[in-house]
Amino acid sequence: MYEIAVTSLDFSLQKQVESARAAFDRGDSAQVLALCAAVLEAQPACLTVRKLERAAQLRFAARRRNSASQLVRAVSSAPQLLSGSMQLKEQPRSALATAERLLRRDPQSVSALCLLGQAAIALGWNETAVFAYEAASDLESDRQDIWVFLSSAYRAAGRATDAVAAASQALRFNPANAEAQTVLRNASVAVALAGGKWAQDGDTRGKLPGAGE
Repeated sequence: MYEIAVTSLDFSLQKQVESARAAFDRGDSAQVLALCAAVLEAQPACLTVRKLERAAQLRFAARRRNSASQLVRAVSSAPQLLSGSMQLKEQPRSALATAERLLRRDPQSVSALCLLGQAAIALGWNETAVFAYEAASDLESDRQDIWVFLSSAYRAAGRATDAVAAASQALRFNPANAEAQTVLRNASVAVALAGGKWAQDGDTRGKLPGAGE
């Protein structure tokens, strides 16, 4: 299962995306959030809409930032996070929906972003997982576990070079991290094999679209 492009959505959903983009351009975050939530409820595999929703969430959150309220939200979210984690294996779509609800309350929740990443991996939406873990690493760049998750997501998405970089970042915090070492080793092999395949099959120019036509 893969992510879905906006152009693959039903026409009515595409029109809602257009309206959401227009609302974002004029600074109407509330309208963007409402429209994106409606589209993602119908088609949660649309990563473009998820990215637009997050951009609006962060813009809206910047206007109402309050450390005390963030702490309250974090505490009240704990039971839902636990429930979402328990749903990952058998009901990844439900876990995804839980992560979405939590992020709509608090887009700065790293735990909710990690839950989103885990659910996306379970659903086969690897680029969505990359998006979630990248957002988490932006918020807590000193957490080696997030870099390991991100590296694994890159690897699953076929982005071996990025996987090497993320695993290397994890090992900066703890060179003995066995999981990071494994991901780094596997990603490095993938990079090497990809380079060898290109060299074997011909020059780079010959592989470009339209070459030789």
